[in-house]
Amino acid sequence: MTWFVDDRRTWIQRIFGNILLNGPVPKHVAIIMDGNRRYAKLKNIKKIEGHMSGFDKLVEALSWCFLMNVKEISVYAFSIENFKRSDDEVNALFDLAREKFQRLLDEKEKINKLKVCIRFFGNVSLLPQDLQVIISKVVQMSKHNKNLFMNICIAYTSRDEITMAVREISQGVNEQKILINDINEALIEQCLYTSNSFPVDLLVRTSGEVRLSDFLLWQCNATNLTFVKQMWPEFSVWNFYMAILNFQLNHHHIEKLRDSLLERTSKDIAASCKMSVIENRKVLVDRLKNKEIDDQENLQLLAKHLATEAIDSEIACQKNRTTQFLSSLNLKREDAFYQLSLCDI
Repeated sequence: MTWFVDDRRTWIQRIFGNILLNGPVPKHVAIIMDGNRRYAKLKNIKKIEGHMSGFDKLVEALSWCFLMNVKEISVYAFSIENFKRSDDEVNALFDLAREKFQRLLDEKEKINKLKVCIRFFGNVSLLPQDLQVIISKVVQMSKHNKNLFMNICIAYTSRDEITMAVREISQGVNEQKILINDINEALIEQCLYTSNSFPVDLLVRTSGEVRLSDFLLWQCNATNLTFVKQMWPEFSVWNFYMAILNFQLNHHHIEKLRDSLLERTSKDIAASCKMSVIENRKVLVDRLKNKEIDDQENLQLLAKHLATEAIDSEIACQKNRTTQFLSSLNLKREDAFYQLSLCDI
């Protein structure tokens, strides 16, 4: 089955969708596609058939995202915790992944026409080698597209992602690319897989479970969460519309929270730079001594001016260091996919 299908909505579904388009629409939608196995049990079919039904629903959901002007979609395809399932089920899932990801390569012309960028988030090294190669070829094939970003989270958990980010930062400090005072929430966030993503506006989880299951925990600090009782293969466009409507009803509060978080982050960066200047205050003292000013009031004004100048300079230096560090980190990740893509399947 193709990954990209035409509009299958009824006329009334199209009308309702157009009404929603008059309000704010989430740029980034994340989905925990839960309930495939329970669906298979309910329908008395094999587990892998339930997962295949789940893929068919993902194809539909991609179509809805296109039609509703969503710019990015992240799906929880396979958790690191899923490796604990039976070997038969895990191997069957990987066989399904090979088939569907190979299909992406086969649909190169259509993907580039639609300008879909496909990215894979997770500890890809845990996957079978041939699957890693297919994934890398898909990434290379679509990396220049900008119309819709599809993030497939595979061999992923938030804990593993955050651990990876901390490890990269630690290595950056050891290699003297950044300083300890450069470490803050903003830097950690930029070291996550989603560093080049839109903020997650809407997260949907199916099957009635009310938990995030270690999915995008950092990224969902200011996100509208929607939990629906339907299992993933049963998820309908009406469920999707209701999730968007729920987002619209809470949009103002989400934006206000994000502004507050952004302001706090800026203050934290300024505070860390101020602390760095204080720790190196001997430089300021020496500069004041060289001025040879006797008037106490003028001396205080000059000290304040020099301190402000030093803090602004440290903010600029920190920004330059972190920008270079993050650039090298992104290049390293891109090169890892590129080198894998050169291998034969």
